[in-house]
Amino acid sequence: MSPRVFKQKGSKVYRGRYRLGDDPRIYDVPLNAKIKHVAEAKLRLLVREKEDELLGLLPPKKLREAAKESLEVLVAEFIASLKERKRCEDHVRHNQERLTALFTACRWRLLRDVNAEDFLKWRGRTAKLSPKTRNEYLGHAGAFFNWLVRNDRFTHNPLKSVSKLPTVGEETFRRRALTLEEFVHLIRGTGKRRLAYFLACCTGLRRGEIKQLLWSDIDLAATEPAIRLRPETTKNKKGGTIPLLPVLADLLRKKKSEGVHFSGLVLPYGVPSSKTLAKDLKACRIAVEDERGYRVDFHALRHTFVSLLAHAKVSELVRVKLARHSSWKQTDGYTDAKSVPLADGIALLAAVLPSSIASLNSGKPSPNPGNVVQINLPPESKKVVSISDERATLDTVVPDLEKENWRRGGDSNPRYAFTRITL
Repeated sequence: MSPRVFKQKGSKVYRGRYRLGDDPRIYDVPLNAKIKHVAEAKLRLLVREKEDELLGLLPPKKLREAAKESLEVLVAEFIASLKERKRCEDHVRHNQERLTALFTACRWRLLRDVNAEDFLKWRGRTAKLSPKTRNEYLGHAGAFFNWLVRNDRFTHNPLKSVSKLPTVGEETFRRRALTLEEFVHLIRGTGKRRLAYFLACCTGLRRGEIKQLLWSDIDLAATEPAIRLRPETTKNKKGGTIPLLPVLADLLRKKKSEGVHFSGLVLPYGVPSSKTLAKDLKACRIAVEDERGYRVDFHALRHTFVSLLAHAKVSELVRVKLARHSSWKQTDGYTDAKSVPLADGIALLAAVLPSSIASLNSGKPSPNPGNVVQINLPPESKKVVSISDERATLDTVVPDLEKENWRRGGDSNPRYAFTRITL
């Protein structure tokens, strides 16, 4: 079918009809032209664009139109989608502020203006920002462009080739965990804010999670009291269950007995800010910043939770689950090295070393250089291999030889020379 233009009955403008190759579909499109040769020219251009799209010479019209769209409009749609997915307020705010600042600094107005070279130049000009912050700008921009790709609004992420900056050793701010003694002083000396700090240090809840915590989320009547987090309040939107310390459960019961706010919130007047926490730390004579330059803010109380678990020698798997992390690497990053009982580990190693090692410092020969290794035999008979002079013979150890031991003998070939000794 050849392309043709026509007017519908009673209409003053032309429409067009055409078919592409062997496609049985007939396309009927408005041309919005009152003059016939203008309508024919518009139809020819439209058919050519469609044929180029089929051959891959042109991106789809939807993508071409998106490339001409204002980034300001697209960012507004992206932010609306984040809110619809119920992302936390801070995440939405950071995306909006940083995307707007980045696009303005790079002078990108339309989607087609975006390119990796401009981003790299901007990143080089903003050396005052930490590498972590600049990586976050890249992450926000990447999430925005990937959202456009998923919604068929763009063909690719133009910043996909840009790599992140290394951050190890470049941190401008590092958090430290409170020691067990500091945690006790903070809880004892903060009065009405005690519950917020106790929840953060002994449950690992984030600020936003504590802020949204309802009394209905806490089961204090069970034999094992626990907090059952609603998925919409957690960072990963998966919810979770956190067992409560008995002393924390008692504090919550006391708080609840004093009356529940009409909102149902456990902390209806909000969560202390990092500035308030710093004042409370100073009042309790706790250093906000330690000798390493590591500081305490509210999120550091979550680090405290993970570090206290390490101090209590809780297993790695349990620590990962209680912290609600997806991998051990994340939990390890939250663990303050000062809280790990390294000295206890060395003490355990020292306890299992033989006495011959302990005598090395004295310069005297060990009284027991050939320390005999004892074998615990089962009550039933057991087959063993006795090796001597490079020949192996199969012996049977009978139950009554319970104190039979093996030690390395003094043959010229000590690799194979063993002597069986019966005590």
